[in-house]
Amino acid sequence: MVKPTIKVLIVDDRAAVRESLRTILSLEDDFMVVGEAASGREAVNAAQVLHPDLVLMDLEMPDAFGEHYDGVVACEKLKHDHICQKVAILTVHADHASRQRASEAGCDLFLEKGGNSFELLDKLRRLGAA
Repeated sequence: MVKPTIKVLIVDDRAAVRESLRTILSLEDDFMVVGEAASGREAVNAAQVLHPDLVLMDLEMPDAFGEHYDGVVACEKLKHDHICQKVAILTVHADHASRQRASEAGCDLFLEKGGNSFELLDKLRRLGAA
């Protein structure tokens, strides 16, 4: 039986983090990384073209234009404009205020960076299948 492929857009301002996530996901048969972005603005633009099943995005990212367009703003835009309906936030900012901001933006899954990769994959699978 062939597992359905979950198309993922990876968004993080750090190339090393994007590369690590791409490696983890690429080793699994049921994930396909369709693209990467380094900012919230790039994430929205990429999602409009690539049509991922889910966006895995950092919470805090600088914007090249000096505007406030982080993961929360991008999540709001992705959800509001029906660009991508499944957004997972992956961040080092696990405090209550960050969780609240992400939740209010429509985030479907809030994950802490540095956690177990098996747990990350399991949670992303469940989100992708929902």
